[in-house]
Amino acid sequence: MKKNLIILCTLLLLASALFAQQANQQTTNQPRVNARGVFVDEDIIEIKVRSMAPISGIYKSKSDTFMPSRKYRFILDDKIMKDNSELLLNKWLKESK
Repeated sequence: MKKNLIILCTLLLLASALFAQQANQQTTNQPRVNARGVFVDEDIIEIKVRSMAPISGIYKSKSDTFMPSRKYRFILDDKIMKDNSELLLNKWLKESK
C-alpha cells in the first residue's frame, strides 16, 4: 500500500509538472533561411570601436619602445671554419656512439 501511495504521488507530481509547461513557446528572433539556403539574421549589430579603445594617453610613444639593434661582427676565415667544423664533427661522433 505504501509503495502504491509513493508511486501515485510521484505520478501526480510529474503530471503537474507537465501541465505547468508553457503552451505557447515564445519565439526568439531566429535567423531565417533564404532561397539559396543561406541563413539571414535580421538583427543589426552595431559595433562602436571608439568606445572600446583605451585612452590614448596610456601608450608610450614609439621612441620610448624602440630598441636599437646591436651590431655584430662575424669574422669568418678558413682557420675558424676548420676549427668549428672539427669541433662539431667530434661532438657528433661522440654522440653517435
